[in-house]
Amino acid sequence: MDTLLRQHFREKMDSYYPISANSMEELLNFSTLVHLKATEVLIQQGSRSRQFFFLDTGYMISYISDEKGRSYNKNIFVQRDWVSSMVSNIMQKPSEFTLKAVTDCVLISIPYKKFRELIFQKEDLKLFYIHYLEKNWVIEKEEREVSIVMDDALARYQKLILRHPDLENYVPLQDIASHLGITPTQLSRIRKQLK
Repeated sequence: MDTLLRQHFREKMDSYYPISANSMEELLNFSTLVHLKATEVLIQQGSRSRQFFFLDTGYMISYISDEKGRSYNKNIFVQRDWVSSMVSNIMQKPSEFTLKAVTDCVLISIPYKKFRELIFQKEDLKLFYIHYLEKNWVIEKEEREVSIVMDDALARYQKLILRHPDLENYVPLQDIASHLGITPTQLSRIRKQLK
């Protein structure tokens, strides 16, 4: 792993809780680098996830497909995000969604089982994990759920673009519309209204 990638990874970890150099090295010792091409699938709906990932560069989406082939875009991941099917990792069951690269991506792959073993040995990693779960699986999840119920499509779109200003340069508009819970036509009207 190159120095810049390691620096990005460390900065992301430290943004939740400061990690010692020793803990970081132990974690990186069993982690691997993954390169995905645009449209390549990282985790297929129905298969079990055994890793979680740090997305260093690129954009990814997670989506759920129903029996009629319709897709619902669950989430959009941007560089420096954590990417995974955490429920699949934790519960050791098949993932409910597919994770797919929108652009070429570089990720660090961390075996979840080994990570779990290490957090019980390293207090700093345990505290990192607690803060990660609180921020990503409690606070942000609740904010998104409230926004879907309380905000109209325009407000949801504005919040998304505020968080990720260059998203439309990489992620297809139909994926953004699906993520917002609206049709591509509705998204097109919102974008025209804002111009």
